[in-house]
Amino acid sequence: TLIIKDITEEKKYEEELKIKTVFIKEIHHRVKNNLQTVASLLRIQKRRVKNAETKKILDETINRILSIAITHEILSATGIDTISIKHILEILCQNYFKNNVDKSKKIEFNIDGDEFSISSDKATSVALVVNEIVQNATEHAFITKDSGKVEIKILKGEKFSKIKISDNGVGMEVKKETDSMGLLIISSLVKDKLKGNLEIRSKKDKGTTIEFDFKN
Repeated sequence: TLIIKDITEEKKYEEELKIKTVFIKEIHHRVKNNLQTVASLLRIQKRRVKNAETKKILDETINRILSIAITHEILSATGIDTISIKHILEILCQNYFKNNVDKSKKIEFNIDGDEFSISSDKATSVALVVNEIVQNATEHAFITKDSGKVEIKILKGEKFSKIKISDNGVGMEVKKETDSMGLLIISSLVKDKLKGNLEIRSKKDKGTTIEFDFKN
């Protein structure tokens, strides 16, 4: 009798787990679709706009929305609340390269380092931060160059993990650039959402390195 009861309880638990997984997948699928719809509406709006600066702002906003959608797209396939950090960054860079990088320039993305999973909430913030850094690099770092590299290194630590993004571009004036909207967003997300620290190092004609960490 005890064995039958144990098997019944186990089957009940498995059934509940299946239902929960399907429910989680459906939620993430709907969120992803809603975010992509918002991005599509902004693209329509962009086509009606003539001002170049406004078009640029809309492009940046669309990229931010789609970087959040990536997290939900992956989670809609797995049905679990954790996600591989390397996987999300690979998809983010692939999408960014496909949709935004000037094809006349040979810009190479390379992702290397430790493989581990983080929560969906943390993954969204990490994706947003990396999106801003990659966006900044591809728009400004290679302005006078025909080719370049963006290196992303993932380092897992005991209490804090780190992401280091380097380019071999023209460099920037750090004090001046920290007033830009992109770096203000990065700073806010790292400090408030990821509870980490941000460090920016840059040298003229040598490139820029941005590092940020986050609590495990």
